[in-house]
Amino acid sequence: MTLLFGMLPEGLPAAVVLIPVVFPVASKIGIHPVHFDIVQTAAVGIGLITPPMGVGLLMALRFARVPVLRHARAYWPYLLALCIGLMLIICVPELSLFLPRSAGLIR
Repeated sequence: MTLLFGMLPEGLPAAVVLIPVVFPVASKIGIHPVHFDIVQTAAVGIGLITPPMGVGLLMALRFARVPVLRHARAYWPYLLALCIGLMLIICVPELSLFLPRSAGLIR
C-alpha cells in the first residue's frame, strides 16, 4: 500500500498521511517500530522512482534528457530487484534490526 501511495504524491506527504494511520495497527500486531519505519521508508523511496508517476524518476529522466519510453525497458530489472529487496526486509525483520540490536540501541 505504501509503495503504491508513494508513486502518486512525493515521499513526505505519503509518509505524513499513511504512517499515523498504519502505525497503530502495526504496533497492535507486534511489528517492531524500527522495522516498521525502515520498511515504510524503503517503500516510499521505491515509490518515488516507480513509473508512471514517480516524481524522482521523472525528474531524473528530465535532467538526463531521456524519454520515458526509451528508459522503460532498461528500468524494469532494477525495479524488480528493489521490490525483491523490500520483500526480504519485510519477511526477515532481522535484516533491518541486526545493526541497531548489535549497537545496543534496541532490544
